Amino acid sequence: MNDAVTAAPVLRTFAEFGLLRMLGRSTLTIAWLATDMRTGQPVRLLASTYPVASQALRERCVEDAKRAARLVHPRLVPVRKVGCVDRFPYLVCDAEPSDLEAPLVAPTVLSLDDVVRRGHDLLDGLSYVHEAGMVHGDLGLHTLMADSTGRLRLWGCGLGVALAGARQATVPGLASPGFSHLLSREIAACGLLVQHWLMGHPPVGEADMPTLLGQMSTIDLRLPIQVPQPVPDSLRLIINRAIDLHPQRRFLHARSFERVLGNWRQTQLLDDNGFDALLAERIRRGGHLPARPMLVNRVTQIIGMEQQRLDTVVDVLLEDIGLSLALLRAANSAEASAVSVDEAVITVNRAMQLMGTNGLRRVAGSMKSWPGTLKPAFVRAFETAMNRALLAGHLAECLAPAGMDAEAALLAAQFQHLGTLLAAYHFPDELQQIARLKAAGDVGSGQPISEETATLAVLGVDLPGLATAFLRLWGLNDSLRQRVKPIPLDRRILSPTTPTGWIKLVASCANEIVAVTELPQPAQPAALTAVMGRYHNALALDTEQVRGAMRRARDKLSRHLNPSATD
Repeated sequence: MNDAVTAAPVLRTFAEFGLLRMLGRSTLTIAWLATDMRTGQPVRLLASTYPVASQALRERCVEDAKRAARLVHPRLVPVRKVGCVDRFPYLVCDAEPSDLEAPLVAPTVLSLDDVVRRGHDLLDGLSYVHEAGMVHGDLGLHTLMADSTGRLRLWGCGLGVALAGARQATVPGLASPGFSHLLSREIAACGLLVQHWLMGHPPVGEADMPTLLGQMSTIDLRLPIQVPQPVPDSLRLIINRAIDLHPQRRFLHARSFERVLGNWRQTQLLDDNGFDALLAERIRRGGHLPARPMLVNRVTQIIGMEQQRLDTVVDVLLEDIGLSLALLRAANSAEASAVSVDEAVITVNRAMQLMGTNGLRRVAGSMKSWPGTLKPAFVRAFETAMNRALLAGHLAECLAPAGMDAEAALLAAQFQHLGTLLAAYHFPDELQQIARLKAAGDVGSGQPISEETATLAVLGVDLPGLATAFLRLWGLNDSLRQRVKPIPLDRRILSPTTPTGWIKLVASCANEIVAVTELPQPAQPAALTAVMGRYHNALALDTEQVRGAMRRARDKLSRHLNPSATD
């Protein structure tokens, strides 16, 4: 028996439980710290706030709570009892030692890390509930608790669903509009709770969550511009997506919200390993990138060129970004341990020297054929992104100054597209969401949303971060990882002092030029002049040189690729 519970005065009794202190309430349910008077053990008790006159409604409340009580998850508190007393449906869970001191409230502003961690825990538990075909029913501070390790857990699942009048006699199916509406409300509730923790008080001063959710269509519930601590734009956009007035901009599932928030926390607050698990699973199922069309023909061609110069062979290999990456990985792995390698392999030329045509056969045989696991609706966008990366690589190769390894410049230009390619292949739906966010802009401020901010809001990591995570998962050299992020557009161009710096500079220049060619025709001359001025001191290029290099790059791409071909 707990001494603190024994000493606490019982305010009133409820069945076999003595109510000690109210932990919180909403218009639907009320939470109490109580004691089981038979055992003296502390418990949490959640009951309807008001007596329920309808016997059918009371029975549905109990039925819902019992169904939810069968769920088992680390972020859900096990239920000890479900029942109804004097027209009050209720459920009981074990209490934590922290409950004896204070309820889970936010009297002061929490740190950004604590806020995001709490939000992630909340969404992890809620996602499990939703994926089981149920909803919580009354999310709020009073139905959350911190366990002995400080992790957040949900309790009270199911009791408030019927109280809110949110469904009929049966739970809506997972695909029905009614169920989607319930999911959307609870995802919004999570966003509002995160706001509460950031601000230290309820959004718009309304502490009752059901009331707040009822006002979503009439008042602006997005995170205010002025908050007690700086909130990065990417996190602000993540939070606001949960309660956006435009349904197409919201999170469709709690799991999507959970993953984005978790990825954001890992990449922005702790370290750069947070995206690895999700990405590793996608790669396991779909391969890293599919081989370009005509892979079999290409490998046969290379094997037939065995007596040709290695540069000629490598030129054909570099047509296929996925194959190039797979060769680099194989050459750096234990599979190549029979060959003495003094340093990491960072070019396809060196990889072929080590692997030979037998190694090429093995690597090519392990790849997914075009278009891999990609759905037909997304193939065209992926193909466009792939061709853009290839064009940038050819252009960097043409722009590389004398003495620079032209292949290294080509690969660096391609790798600066790697995040986009991985997103287009493994996260095509999310890539469309990013495009929609960018196109819509920030409705509140009227300002545009950058690609980096939109990507962080949808994936929880920016595109260079996605590429870096991939290269790290594959154990590729740190020198390669340094090349995936282009030189920022707002950074002054200085002459590099290292070979890697020069390679990154040429690759960045090539990609900025390719971006110019995608602008409307009238805007291209001025934009190209600006790029030339930006890189003039370092590369001493003029407009005619660049246009000539672009023609050669396009010709090379045209000769090498037949995008409509198939294996």
